[in-house]
Amino acid sequence: MPATSSRISLIRASPIRRIATLLDEARRRGDIISFGGGAPSIPPPRELIDNLTILLKEITTKVVGYCGTRGLPELRELIAEDLKKYWGATYDPSKEIIITDGGTEGIFLALSSILERGDEVILVDPTYLGYSEAVKMLGGRIRTILTNVEKGYQPDLEELKEAISPLTKAFILLSPDNPTGRVIDEDFVKGLVDLASDHDFWIIYDAAYKHITFDRPNPWVDNYSNARERTITINTFSKEASLPGFRLGYSTGPPEVIEAMEKVKQYVSLAPSTVGQYALLKFYENGIKDRYLKEVVIPTYKRRRDLMYELIKKYLPEAKTVLPQGAFYFFVDIRHYLEAMGRDDEEFVNRLLYRKNVVVIPGSHFGDMGKGHIRMTFVSEPESRIEEGVKRMGAFVFSYTV
Repeated sequence: MPATSSRISLIRASPIRRIATLLDEARRRGDIISFGGGAPSIPPPRELIDNLTILLKEITTKVVGYCGTRGLPELRELIAEDLKKYWGATYDPSKEIIITDGGTEGIFLALSSILERGDEVILVDPTYLGYSEAVKMLGGRIRTILTNVEKGYQPDLEELKEAISPLTKAFILLSPDNPTGRVIDEDFVKGLVDLASDHDFWIIYDAAYKHITFDRPNPWVDNYSNARERTITINTFSKEASLPGFRLGYSTGPPEVIEAMEKVKQYVSLAPSTVGQYALLKFYENGIKDRYLKEVVIPTYKRRRDLMYELIKKYLPEAKTVLPQGAFYFFVDIRHYLEAMGRDDEEFVNRLLYRKNVVVIPGSHFGDMGKGHIRMTFVSEPESRIEEGVKRMGAFVFSYTV
């Protein structure tokens, strides 16, 4: 049999997707409590689904047909209006916005459009595991700046300065953050933009959770002086509209970058889902998005976040974490328990699932600074199951540490 590409050996299969597969199988047993994946557990706005049903009946061929590679013009126009409304940023929907197959494709298209072999991309450690594998697949190299729970997972500008080299092509900023829930400080953004201008590198701003904030607003990078010409933003409807299965997102950037992303997309996925885009047109009508975020998404997730925080303190008192300011996750330092158990975070996760039917994600999947940690999602289960799940975790570590 012919060999597969040597590039494949450079990347690892997504451990989160592996756990999702295991969950699909484990659910047959019942009683699985998942603090694992970051998929919303609340339904999307009812208006979207009702309208989609009507569209599928009335204009079937149009809704299920192909669209242009950049996506429906009318959806891009609504996105531009929405970005102006929320962030005060003005974008040309025909030149500066492209619809993508979720944020994951947006990341890949952006990196494909700017990276040469041997270029360096600076990441925060810990951070979302999808960045490093895409960079490696494209022949780039990774440099990191380190954060930890004592710093509230805020990156340090001085460390960023030290990481910059003549090969630096991009810095990837995720805020609110996965896995830590940190919302980036404005002073860091200002300094980042200045450094990107001085050293001529790109900022890839992953704003997947931009609307999911609880205690403080999230900055919009393009609003800072000199940022617009060197910033590519990554956005998704999976989180704010609770539509992860639709696989839709969008990116903004300078026209030449959007044109390059379009070229790559033509040969990766051809065009975004037409039916999903038609459903999303309704999301921007008659204040539906505003009401959904303010009345459903934020209050629901804030209650679950606050509850999980109290439960972690109660049942895992030796763990260290910070209250997430945004996104869906607690990043929990459990090294005290791992030392008593003689386990690493991967073994902890496997045994927790086997013994207590509770799913969490090993922190080491998010970088070297994640070793000895776990990521716990608070959006995937209702309050009663959050309480039961954390209780099970407490009983699990207690059995090893008494």
